[in-house]
Amino acid sequence: MIIPICHEDTWTDFLRDLEDWHVPDMPIVLVSPHPDDETLGAGGLLAACRGAGIPVTVIAVTDGENAYQQNDGLGAVREQEQSRALDCLGVASDHIHRLRLTDSGLMEQKHLLVEALRPLVSFGSHVIAPWHGDFHPDHEACGAAAAAVVQEKGATLTSYLFWTWHRGTPATLTGQKLVRFPLTPELVALKLKALHCHQSQLAHAGEPPILPSYLLQPAMRPFEVFVMA
Repeated sequence: MIIPICHEDTWTDFLRDLEDWHVPDMPIVLVSPHPDDETLGAGGLLAACRGAGIPVTVIAVTDGENAYQQNDGLGAVREQEQSRALDCLGVASDHIHRLRLTDSGLMEQKHLLVEALRPLVSFGSHVIAPWHGDFHPDHEACGAAAAAVVQEKGATLTSYLFWTWHRGTPATLTGQKLVRFPLTPELVALKLKALHCHQSQLAHAGEPPILPSYLLQPAMRPFEVFVMA
């Protein structure tokens, strides 16, 4: 069970004066370590981009198969949940690339991740990936791999956050260039509809859920926060 070390009110005060950010009109390649990370960290942005006609490709790095100790068939369940959630956000299933690397094993497979990302990123791509310091080894591996491929390809990198809101404090982000992407009520509603698709993470028989309600407060904000490279 994760107990946040920083109250949401503290984050609200810290984030209040961030500069608003407008997404550049560039094809987006979003890197998602586990099904639901794309919704939690950037669901509103994805929906806004699809509404504006910006192409979006989601790289589903793992199927999230090791989220629980009792996980028989969980990878297939989470794949279906992610597809439904992304459909809510305007991303069709044929724009999801599934790498099927090992959930909770990406640090050891970072070289495979880099190799898999290379053909999916090009000059002119806007890569949205977890922040390299996001307090989960899979998120950190995805952030580092994305940064390496972006540098190699001459693409643009923007990072999103999730576990930082619960395992970090404002001091964790000292020195980072943070911006906020405002969400209309319609975008917030789409994001929450997509999040509701991830039922395996919201409730689980015999074990505490990965996403109890108290961890969802950042996903309900009327804005999303991103780290500029």
